[in-house]
Order: sequence, then C-alpha cells, then structure tokens
Amino acid sequence: MKKDSKGTKYKQRTIAVWNEVAPFYHKRWAKKEVGPFAVTKKLLDLSKIKNGDNVLDLACGTGLVTKKLIRKVGRNGQVYAIDSSESAIKIAKKWTGHSKNLHFVRADAEKVQFKTKFDAITCQYALFFFPNEQKVLKLSLIHISEPTRPERIWYGGV
Repeated sequence: MKKDSKGTKYKQRTIAVWNEVAPFYHKRWAKKEVGPFAVTKKLLDLSKIKNGDNVLDLACGTGLVTKKLIRKVGRNGQVYAIDSSESAIKIAKKWTGHSKNLHFVRADAEKVQFKTKFDAITCQYALFFFPNEQKVLKLSLIHISEPTRPERIWYGGV
C-alpha cells in the first residue's frame, strides 16, 4: 500500500514539473531534435512503422515523435499519443496540427486501457519517469497486436 502512495505522490510531482517545464523543454530540445531527441530518427527507422499502422506513442510529451509518426502512418493509419502532462499535450496538439487519425489522450501509462490493438508502440526518453516501468512494459504487451513480437515496442533514450 505504501508503494502506491509513494508512486502517486511521485507522479503528482512529476506532472507538476512537466506542466511547468514543457514549453522550455519543447523550445530547447524537442523542436530542435537535440539532447535526448538526437536519436528520434534512429528510433523511428528501427521501428519499421509503415503506412496504415496503428501506433501508440507513450509519454508523447510535446509531440516530436508523434509528429513524425503521423507522417509515417499516413492517412490509413492511426496514432494515439498519451501523456500525463496537460501542458505538454497542449503544445503537442498545436505543433502537430489537426489530423483525423491523431488522438491525444491525457492518461497514466501505468493504467491506460485501449480497445484497439497497436502495430507498434513507441516511448522516447520517458520510461525511467514511470514509478513502475515493469507495469508499463506489461501493458504494452497487452496492447500490441502481435504479443509474440515484442520487437514492435520501441523505447528510445532509456
């Protein structure tokens, strides 16, 4: 029980911090694809995401990976981008533009549930922020369309 309480407090602090720093973070690193985002192209190249895929972008932040994913999946695919920071999602929505096949969800990656299955799951530079990263990884396997192919789950910068 105490672990959940600590985890909840940690999440609340983390969300508060990200809500405050998201604009700076976006302008300094994400938008310029430097620092932790220098590997974004490599992450997406290795993922083999293609036109028509349904992709989940965990901890999408201000939308760098999300923006690139929407181009990769084309009009026939879907991108679901989740983050717990309201500020980051607002920036991501503005930066990525509106698309019928792009869905932003403010959610906890340790608890989120989807009815759809995904062809690929990405998470760049965020796995270590989760108090229970094992739970996030297990949920990823539940949401992947082919759980026997965990290579379709891509975490970059961890």
